[in-house]
Amino acid sequence: MTTFDAQIYQNEYLPRDGSEVNAIVTVTCSGGGGGAVVPIPQQRAEVIIVDVSGSMRHPMAKLRAARAATMAAIDCLPDGTLFGVVAGSSVARRVYPTEDKLVMASESTRVAAKESVAYLDAVGGTAIGRWLMEAYNWLTAYPDAIRHVLLLTDGRNEGETPEYLGAAIDLCRGVFQCDCRGIGTDWEVAELRRVSSALLGSVDIVARPGSRLRGPRAGPSATSSCGCGRRAARA
Repeated sequence: MTTFDAQIYQNEYLPRDGSEVNAIVTVTCSGGGGGAVVPIPQQRAEVIIVDVSGSMRHPMAKLRAARAATMAAIDCLPDGTLFGVVAGSSVARRVYPTEDKLVMASESTRVAAKESVAYLDAVGGTAIGRWLMEAYNWLTAYPDAIRHVLLLTDGRNEGETPEYLGAAIDLCRGVFQCDCRGIGTDWEVAELRRVSSALLGSVDIVARPGSRLRGPRAGPSATSSCGCGRRAARA
């Protein structure tokens, strides 16, 4: 029979008018038979958002860099990860898959996703809030998964009001983590930091348009620790 015992340690003395008590709780287990605990793998769900607004054509190397970064992120997805790709401009469009449900990563689905990304063109404005909402609409179907978004963009959020972006960020809090990667050198750091800070992610740069990202398939988020993590693009 398995039994649990809890012991609580705290400071017995509070200052006058004090209202906060900090306690340390130690829980021990006995009688479990010594058997190993086998963890149940948790499902992962990933949405990659790539900026295809008109500014990505100036120069065209930025669009090529965005495609390459997206393909590198797809390559990093371990088999079994649920994933999807969103193309962002004035609107958010599901590139792969186009259905309501994410697909499971495998050799064949990674190839199909990269083929879809290879034909992306750039036109329209930048509406990051709408892009985040599209990821939200996909990921809310998987409440038990570890949910992550990778946002690749070069521009300022000029296609919607700051209030709309703020409302979208607030809605996404607690639903998914978001890492942001700026394409080129003229992207708006403050706006991407606003997104990443609220959604517990990071901000970094894809420094060289046309450089291909690389990295291992490991870590809390396959894409953030792989080709789109830290400064691998500079290698």
